[in-house]
Amino acid sequence: MFNDLHRAMQKSQSALSQQLTILSATLVCLVFTSVCGIQHFQRAGHRHLNLFQSTYYVVVTFSTVGYGDFVPDIWPSQLYMVIMICVALIVLPTQLK
Repeated sequence: MFNDLHRAMQKSQSALSQQLTILSATLVCLVFTSVCGIQHFQRAGHRHLNLFQSTYYVVVTFSTVGYGDFVPDIWPSQLYMVIMICVALIVLPTQLK
């Protein structure tokens, strides 16, 4: 069933739209995973970030702006974000072939 759906989608979509769909899905997954990870690690910290603040922090960090108004205060969450930036720098360029 999924294979038939996949074949039907391949015929109806051009290669560019497929690539944009995959790139968008990858970006959404990276942002979602980063937000969930920051939320999880910040539970142990002194400064709790709500969902909006975590999403804002991840988007600003991934866009390399880094305003600094919301920052994780414990080292595991900072290390997690460094790892997620490295993952994004490896995964996203492979989607742009």
